[in-house]
Amino acid sequence: TNSKETADMKRWPKYVNQYLKKKGLPTDIALTFEDVTIVDRFSEITSRSDAFIDTGSDLGKGIRLPRPIFSANMDTITESEMAIAMARLGGCGVIHQFLSIEKRAREVEKVKRADSHVVESPLTIRKSDSIGAAKELIKEHRVSGLIVVEDDSEKVVGIFSGRDARWAPDNIKIHERLTPLDKMIFARDGIALEDAKKILYETRLEKLPILDEKGMLAGLITASDILKRERFRFAFRDQKGRLGVAAAVGVGKNALSECEALLKAEADIIFVDTARGNSAVLQKTVKEIRRAFGDGLLLSAGNVDTPDAIKMLYDAGADLPKEGIGGGSLCKTRKGPGIGMPKITSSASSAAVARIYKKAFISDGGIKGPDDFCKNLATGANAIMIGGLFGATDETPGPVIFEDGERWKMVRGSASAEFQMSRTDRGPENGRLRAPEGILKRERYRGEVTPVFDELTAYLHSSMSYVGAKNLKEFHQKSYFSRQTASGYEEGKPHDVY
Repeated sequence: TNSKETADMKRWPKYVNQYLKKKGLPTDIALTFEDVTIVDRFSEITSRSDAFIDTGSDLGKGIRLPRPIFSANMDTITESEMAIAMARLGGCGVIHQFLSIEKRAREVEKVKRADSHVVESPLTIRKSDSIGAAKELIKEHRVSGLIVVEDDSEKVVGIFSGRDARWAPDNIKIHERLTPLDKMIFARDGIALEDAKKILYETRLEKLPILDEKGMLAGLITASDILKRERFRFAFRDQKGRLGVAAAVGVGKNALSECEALLKAEADIIFVDTARGNSAVLQKTVKEIRRAFGDGLLLSAGNVDTPDAIKMLYDAGADLPKEGIGGGSLCKTRKGPGIGMPKITSSASSAAVARIYKKAFISDGGIKGPDDFCKNLATGANAIMIGGLFGATDETPGPVIFEDGERWKMVRGSASAEFQMSRTDRGPENGRLRAPEGILKRERYRGEVTPVFDELTAYLHSSMSYVGAKNLKEFHQKSYFSRQTASGYEEGKPHDVY
């Protein structure tokens, strides 16, 4: 840092107050979403389309999120299915920490296999394996077929599709039903995407294995992956063209080994997740992870809700602190222990510190609809984490419940009594559950998550156009708030509708 930046860091409490005043916010009272409205400004933006407005957010370490949305690392919100949907839409899912590390790594791998330019490590099966084993792999990974290799090498001998498995007894060996190599269409390593598309078009095949000069499997191009790349234009992808994904670890003794496993599975962002983020244990864990894995890792940590706690996490080595305590629809931290800062003030204070460090942060919790989402970003947040708003969608874990002619799904806070009781593999501390700071809730089934996500994005485009912002950086710079009364907030709702 230069001398000016060093001086800013020393006077950061004063800078926080200056930032709040610049945003039209008081320094002596904490406000939340309903307490403020974004002030519209003169705008030269003629369209709210993607051609005129860029919602992309730079998170650091070369990672850019096309849509500034994370799905929450909660066990009833994000596993691989939600993470795949988020990435395709331009956001990012965070695989929660309450699976075994082996299952978490597999969830990350499922996301990485979902779409890509070239699948670098395609699913394979040995020619002497049974068709029953192939069926299990096809079902688990939701693929239409498998590449068959020699028993003792990765040399390709054929391909086995779902059609080959149809009605076949499970005990039959793969080599009895596969399509052999001499009848396969394949390409050589290094083929251009357009050339691969031409082969797939002319042959009407769905899969194009890539072989090296020795006949070893070098990758796989699928028609479905090409179509997905064309359909999901704003998808969050890594440098290899695969979908991006984040994964969470706790602050326990296994944090380093869990990080190692998740990075080996190629998670793009690691989240260190704890309810009490302003703590020595999180500070220590962040420092240890940073020392162990270097500066290349994009590391998030939280949750915290004060500027001094955000500063602590930056100083410890976090790139992307997570702000927000007690605002979530399933959270009781403010109702129980009475802790938690109202969201607008918490997020804006965090943004002030982030500006000093020239880094990003995520704001988490309390989003009830697109108005809260837009206001939260207007404070200066680089991305918003959403939990309850995405709950009870198709992509969330858990079954749909049918009752009285309606469909429901269960969602729960990570500190609810029901959640604590479910963690029987770890066991309650001292044989007792701690006082719950979350609730279990039954929510009406919502269908796919896409319409919920798209509504947030559409209103963000509109909000940015009202303040004359062509990108998220300008939205942060140009947005400021005016306080409003409760009656002013009510006035802004549709009313007198008969």
